[in-house]
Parts: sequence; structure tokens; C-alpha cells
Amino acid sequence: MKLLAASIGFFGLLSGCARGQPFDGTDARTGGQDAAVTDAPPSDAPSDEDAQVTPDAPPPDASALLLSEVVLQPAGAEYIELINPGSAPVDLSRYYLADHGNYFRIPAGTATVDSSDFIVKFPQGASIPAHGVVTVAIDSAAAFTTTYGTAPTFAIAGGTMMTIVSNGAPSLTNSGELVVLFYWDGSSDLVSDVDIMLAGTPSSINGIIDKSGYSVDGPDAGNTPTAYAPDARTLAAQPSAPGAGSSTKRIGLEAGEVQNGIGNGLTGDDETTENTVVSWDTSYTAPTPGVVPAALQQ
Repeated sequence: MKLLAASIGFFGLLSGCARGQPFDGTDARTGGQDAAVTDAPPSDAPSDEDAQVTPDAPPPDASALLLSEVVLQPAGAEYIELINPGSAPVDLSRYYLADHGNYFRIPAGTATVDSSDFIVKFPQGASIPAHGVVTVAIDSAAAFTTTYGTAPTFAIAGGTMMTIVSNGAPSLTNSGELVVLFYWDGSSDLVSDVDIMLAGTPSSINGIIDKSGYSVDGPDAGNTPTAYAPDARTLAAQPSAPGAGSSTKRIGLEAGEVQNGIGNGLTGDDETTENTVVSWDTSYTAPTPGVVPAALQQ
């Protein structure tokens, strides 16, 4: 069992930036070199009082971003990949990845994670093009390149993702892990879910934490807390976990998700309700970093 702890390096300011690559059925991409991160608050965070919609709100196409592939093992080969099936590029600098359910506490500054877990943010200047793909290595870029013969777009242990909360060296649990892509403008009371996946068969401590009704007063100018909407949490774990040398891959767009406009997603979807039995594979095959299934190429 993982021990609960946290070390928070809040809002690092990264020197330089990296870009995503279009997916065209090849592995071609720019190299993701390790870079240093220094801690500093973002200078462009909006300050509208208790604002949930800000001048820096994501464009409509931002809601199309999806997790697309997860490798849980072995160490050095683990990665999380996301795609942009939309028709416009998306600025990633207010997007985060997490493998712990406490991610929604980030605006209050109270998020903690278990051993080897993380909450990380894409650096300033990062983007994903229309019909593009971004691969985030959990270990260093060098370890990823040794395994796959190609560099990742970003690397958590390498410092090209900005660490917000961590507890030891980052890694994914072999048996199963919650993976969350979420958005936060740096000021509002609440984060917005973008995509959620239960890769493999996570234990109870590695799964979704219910944020329904949880109230947060973020760092904006106001002092009135805002409550998260109810999460149905019907998203199911997979029947098994991909072993070493295999990955789980998205094979279709979101299926069965509640999209009534009042959920915790960017456009009011309930990201905890996707029917991943339909949209993700369970016949695990070799990882394909930078390659997206034909069904997702639009």
C-alpha cells in the first residue's frame, strides 16, 4: 500500500517549450530533452473574482482532447499519450496530468499524493496541433528513447513537465492506475476534467476519489467557495492490466458519457461516466508512441 505524503513544487516556470506533433501514422517527432524547472507562480494567471469562465478560458476545440494510450510497465518505458482530434491547435499550458484522485484539490493548495504518484502541468508554450499527438514519458527522455528508439514530447522525471505535487520518483502502478487529464486556469475555485481513464485494474487507493459536492475557495480575489457537481463514477476499470511490453490504447471516441452540461468537465460533461469497454482496447499489444489508431484519425 502506498503511504500518503506530498511535496509541492507549485507552478514551476519552465525555460523553453516543446510542441506536439501531428499524427500521420508515423513516429516522427521532435526530441524531448530533459530541462530544469524552477518554482515561481505563473505571471499570467487571471484574477477575476470567483470566476469560473475567464478571458483565458480554453477554446471550444479544447474539450476534444483525449487520453489515447497508457503504458504501465516496465520502469523507463511507462508513458501517457494524448491526442487532439479537433480541427484547431490547443494551448496546453493550463493542462495537467495526474495519477492520483486528489488532483481536484489543487486550487485549494491541499492536494496530496501517495508514493510514486504525481500531479504535473504542461509548460508555458506547450501546444498540441489539430489532429496531433503528445507523448509524456513518466521517466526521463533518455530512458524512453532507449526503450522505443524515439524521443517523447515531454518527460516527467526529466523535468520537461512542471511538477506540481509529487511523492518520490514518478511511476505508474503495474496492476492499474487512475490517469486524469484536467484543466485549471490558475485562479478559479475548481478544475475541469478533460479525460479520465482507469488503466488496468487499480486498487481502491489508486482509483477515482469522489469530489461530488466538495467545496473549494481557489486563489482568486474572492473568498466564496464553489462546489463540484456530482460525479456518477460509473467509469469501470479494465478486466486486466497490460503487461510489460504492452499498452492499453483508445480505439474510439468517447462512448456512453453523460453530456448534460452540468458535470465537472470543460463543457459540463461527466468524465467519470465514459464506457471505456467500448472506447479502449483490452487485447493489449506493443506500445506505439506517436501512432494513433486509424479510427481516431479524422
